[in-house]
Amino acid sequence: MQKAIIISRCSTNENRQDVTRQSQELTKNYGNQFNIVKEFTYYKSGTKNDEVNAEILDYAIKNDIKHIIAIEISRISRKISSFALFLEKCNENKINIIIDNFKLHTLLPSGEINGMVQTMLSIASTFTSLELSMIKERLNSGRDKFIRDGGKLGRKVGSEKDTKKLLTEHSDIVKFLKQGQSVRNVMKLTSKSSGTVQKIKKMVA
Repeated sequence: MQKAIIISRCSTNENRQDVTRQSQELTKNYGNQFNIVKEFTYYKSGTKNDEVNAEILDYAIKNDIKHIIAIEISRISRKISSFALFLEKCNENKINIIIDNFKLHTLLPSGEINGMVQTMLSIASTFTSLELSMIKERLNSGRDKFIRDGGKLGRKVGSEKDTKKLLTEHSDIVKFLKQGQSVRNVMKLTSKSSGTVQKIKKMVA
């Protein structure tokens, strides 16, 4: 069986997406066709993941990967230029990209470029980029309306009170931090988690 890798990406603000669901679905659909040797699953904006894509390409080239599978084109990138570069590198190294939701393959079984599919994906990447612009526009519009209607951004009223309460509850952490103890030592001395100590540290900084 030819080797394949899976890309499962999600932005932290994409409530309808989930990297685990993507991986499970792709493994179910392609696990019998290919030897899936690695899954790249991560949370990061599709406009800021060029570094991860470079890592994926490097792994695929060095390990003779024949197929890269993603559930949709936006999981690879939401930037037209970035997707075009990713596609170009895959073509140069005879790596087939499979976009699951449209069942599209960028290479033919012979290894030749599938011109029609690549044209379709170029158009699809344009719509992916446009979709992101529309999402940002809607978010900005909603935020502006919230402010016009009297809403306030930033810390909630009463947050100062909540801070004082937390500092009181964790006075032992405060004491040791003021002594110059490290986070690790404070954790040992108070038997409290790293998250709690870090939170209090930010408050007293």
